Amino acid sequence: MKWTATIEKIGSKAIISKDAMVILFGENVGKDLEEVSVIQKFDSSTPISGFVFKKGDTVTVDGETFVAEYVGPLVESNMKALAHATLFFNRKISKNPLANAVYFDPADDRVPNFKVDDDIVYEHI
Repeated sequence: MKWTATIEKIGSKAIISKDAMVILFGENVGKDLEEVSVIQKFDSSTPISGFVFKKGDTVTVDGETFVAEYVGPLVESNMKALAHATLFFNRKISKNPLANAVYFDPADDRVPNFKVDDDIVYEHI
């Protein structure tokens, strides 16, 4: 199953390449978090209410696909409620990973290029 979200807005402090971390939120994010977040809106043809995401599932941004190595226990519920997750690229899974975090293969040194109006495709294998 696939879910598609469109990037509606990118906060002025949302993309810091050295961090390789991206915070995603839906359109109802508070002003205090908007500046550090990538705001996404899910397509009505793939309702977020059925969202499922597990280790081994993929996220595709700007034509680049990333495989999830770790998916926190709150990712699915936070995506359904707030369209929220925190994505970590080319970073080892911490000893105490965030419950809303998705870590991708740390050996993969790519970080996707997030752009307004581009899609983020989540695929549950």
